[in-house]
Amino acid sequence: MFRANPLNIGVESELYTRFSDEGDKDTSVEEWFAETIDGPVSMMINHILDPSNTGRHPFRCDPRKAKIAKDLGFRVNPYVDRVHIPSDIRQAVASYVAALLVRHPNYLAKLIDFHTEEDSKPHEIKGRALDNMLDLYRVYADRIANAVFLITRRDDSVEYIYADGGIMVKEPWRHEYGIPFDIHAPLTPDFALQVLPVPLSEDLYTAAIMDATNQGVARQNRIILGGAQRFVFSRQPPPLKFIAANFGKPAPKNIWYRIENGRLESGYDPNRS
Repeated sequence: MFRANPLNIGVESELYTRFSDEGDKDTSVEEWFAETIDGPVSMMINHILDPSNTGRHPFRCDPRKAKIAKDLGFRVNPYVDRVHIPSDIRQAVASYVAALLVRHPNYLAKLIDFHTEEDSKPHEIKGRALDNMLDLYRVYADRIANAVFLITRRDDSVEYIYADGGIMVKEPWRHEYGIPFDIHAPLTPDFALQVLPVPLSEDLYTAAIMDATNQGVARQNRIILGGAQRFVFSRQPPPLKFIAANFGKPAPKNIWYRIENGRLESGYDPNRS
């Protein structure tokens, strides 16, 4: 465990730089990401954290389902908080999450490997991989922009952590129930975003907020630890035993969901791995 300057975390020189046959550098991809993706991030986070953008609505739950939710580490309240997500914030969220996925060195490395069979020079292969990365970014950003957003907020001492494996999506996309993928993305140590691109999204202008206990946050942290390779990043002193026990190990997939009779259903199966 060691302290690091946040400015030095996740920095890799010339990762998205194109090179010509003469060795000239083209940094337009990174400049585009910085302007289009990184710029709106603080606006997005500030909007979600601003209590004036959140409304509280009465809620009566099914006692049986309430018990399951509590067992999974969520607070069950007689209300539901929903934060307003206008179109510009939704687009900022979609752009940022899509970039978190495809902008990662591991993702770019996969695309480079995909193109290595071609009879081309290394810089030409990287150029095609970058083009492919931008195309996939647009595909993901478009799908996420039309997905259901759920926000989980820590309501105890454990914080959300991040790892050098980034956020993970199983590819190729699934075909069951028209739900191609789901994403867990920690946005700050205090809250995380869940993306569920269901085909029956009725309300794209609000996002429900779920309060998570230490157990609930730990369950979500296991998702991120499943992709860890070398480093885990934490604002507070990291839970070393928990990290060591789950480092690089896929999290159990024991929460399921499906479309049944035109409605989204979800459930928990403790025996499903």
